Amino acid sequence: MRRPLFSSLLLPLFAATSCLLPAAQALGEDLTFGSCELALAHVHFDDVGKDASKLAQRCESRDRILSLYLCLKVYGAEGVGIPGLSHENETCQAWRDTPLPPFDIVDAYSNDDIAQLRHIGLDEQQNGAHVDEVIMLSETLYRAAFDTLDAVEYVYYNHYIYGMAMIIFWIVVVAMGVLSRLIAAIGDAQRSMVKPSTGISRPFHAFSVWLKRHVTIPATFGYRCAQNLGWCTIPPRIQSLTLLAFIAMNVFLSLYGYRFTDNNLYFGSFERQIWRYGSDRTGIISFFNFPVIWLFGMRNNVVIWLTGWDFGSYNNFHRWVARVATLQAVLHSVGYTILIIKEGGVDYFAWWWTQLFFWTGEIATVLMCLILGFSVYWLRRKHYETFLMLHIVLSIFVLLTMLGHVSIFKGQYDMLAWIPAMIWVLDRVIRMSRTLAFNPRFWNTWASATYDPSSNMIRLVVPHSSSFYTPQPGTYYYLHVLGDTKFWESHPFTMAYSTGSRRRSSKDLSEDTPLMENQNDISLASEADAKDPAMTFLIRPYDSFTSRLRNAAGAQWPAPAPLRVLVEGPYGHTQPFHNFDNLLFLVGGSGIVVPLAYLHALVASPRTKSIRIVWASRERGFAEDVAKHDLGPLVGCDKVSVTICITHREDFADDALSALPEAALVRYGRPDVPREVEDAVRAARAGSLAVVACGPARMADDARRAVVDSLGHTEAKVDYFEESFTW
Repeated sequence: MRRPLFSSLLLPLFAATSCLLPAAQALGEDLTFGSCELALAHVHFDDVGKDASKLAQRCESRDRILSLYLCLKVYGAEGVGIPGLSHENETCQAWRDTPLPPFDIVDAYSNDDIAQLRHIGLDEQQNGAHVDEVIMLSETLYRAAFDTLDAVEYVYYNHYIYGMAMIIFWIVVVAMGVLSRLIAAIGDAQRSMVKPSTGISRPFHAFSVWLKRHVTIPATFGYRCAQNLGWCTIPPRIQSLTLLAFIAMNVFLSLYGYRFTDNNLYFGSFERQIWRYGSDRTGIISFFNFPVIWLFGMRNNVVIWLTGWDFGSYNNFHRWVARVATLQAVLHSVGYTILIIKEGGVDYFAWWWTQLFFWTGEIATVLMCLILGFSVYWLRRKHYETFLMLHIVLSIFVLLTMLGHVSIFKGQYDMLAWIPAMIWVLDRVIRMSRTLAFNPRFWNTWASATYDPSSNMIRLVVPHSSSFYTPQPGTYYYLHVLGDTKFWESHPFTMAYSTGSRRRSSKDLSEDTPLMENQNDISLASEADAKDPAMTFLIRPYDSFTSRLRNAAGAQWPAPAPLRVLVEGPYGHTQPFHNFDNLLFLVGGSGIVVPLAYLHALVASPRTKSIRIVWASRERGFAEDVAKHDLGPLVGCDKVSVTICITHREDFADDALSALPEAALVRYGRPDVPREVEDAVRAARAGSLAVVACGPARMADDARRAVVDSLGHTEAKVDYFEESFTW
């Protein structure tokens, strides 16, 4: 296909006008020189031959050099243009071995002499006039060139600054999270020294309650949060407000900060200026979002350690920043497509597909849209491994194509692709270090797995005697089964508890450790248990990974099956439940692991007055198994009360569960979550209450709304915690 004639102008223009900060700084230093150069760009000086190149004219055409000097003399102040001329002289010496004549050669031109020269206007310049004499630029042409460069400097400087604003926004958000965490830690440390009835604390308490009731705890629209809405989920209100601010900032900065000129020598009409500036703005902002997308999507995320927010919060941010960046990439690509087709039609658009930077950019946009399409909630939940494989492969190709897309800028934007790549590599290195910290001989960790069909639950016991750290409650681990047909797959599971005496020097490597160390040793080890230290996981089998794990665990039932596993962790945080007087655990199914993880420490804590566990279990056998092996005598403790709700109708016939301690109350049907929260708030009186939900999405949403409804109607200090893992 023959290259269109006007592509010779537009191609270098992509690079020339898109070099953001350095170009803007250069123009700002010597705008007069740039204006004279731009105005002379399409005038051909024939004294060096009609076929002479642009560089030959700039360095060897005496008529052009004198015309440039006269432009600087007439339209610039004294000394203006020296930096530009110095750079021009270096270029001519390097490439043509010809220095420029001294500037004082135009001293011989008087004002009358200049007035007699041929003055080139806009029409002649745009038509590519051929001259064989020294010329003078008309004031209209010079002003048009000056305004063009002034607008380009302003707009492209804003492109860069507004792109940086994306990163600054999230730095501010993380800083607020760190500050909030520090304030909470200081408040917990001083709580025993400050009476809540003092005049100073009351306003802060009232503001804290208002903030919890209207901002930090509620679902975005009042109820649905854990439950999906079609093929998507809605984050909590505080996250939604943060994302709304981010989206609003992106929209505003995509529309604001432009300067349009009547006679733009680069882009011509207002319409072309709008398409060009808008397309560049959205593309640049989209690319600046890349480091944030990759950072928030990694397991080993330094901002998780700083703020204490869970992986699910940053995963929500990851998805929404990616959605915004993808939409901006689409606008960028569509804008350039329209601009090119308007300029030269479909053939011209087809020619651009022969340019590396163009077709890689278009493909990057298509790949980003595919990633978005393959990241819907349904696919993540039902076919996670397929989602993960597509996510990784397509993301790699996005970075590669983006490197090709920005190659025209000679490395100026390469770091926006390399930073995500480095984040990804660093995440993998930290994953390996976590695995080695658990067991340096990572290939030789043997777990004991059992599966009882009556309970429909896998009990996995993993020894941790070789671990460099002490397992902490609330943490979760990624497990690989090395003997599995798909040994590369891993899934996260929350530790139910740790058993066995273990008193050698060790370190807690959970994600809240880097910011603040827990001074109270929340050890789950039973003093009377002389077994080797081991972690217990209670896993509900579904399909894919857990179904294969069920088959392997049940192969030798009732005897346990030995499984060789690879353990990566810990992840997550130990929640400050020991700071509350009262705790209400609302859990369903395998969510019982959450109270199990904290139960020993809370019972031993002098601060804790009451622990109420409301557990909905589908299978009677599962409830009996946990009561026998895990809850044990703790249920009979004065602090602990347990209500077990059996939800499977076929188990309603039995009047009681023989394997349960007498202190446990057995009910049939779903628990009345709002009523449980209301009763717990009433019983807490003026003390503190933590409501902890871990179970079906509906249970979590009911608990969240019930806590919000109670705030402002009680003297108790009520907090809500939702323990869940979301992809």
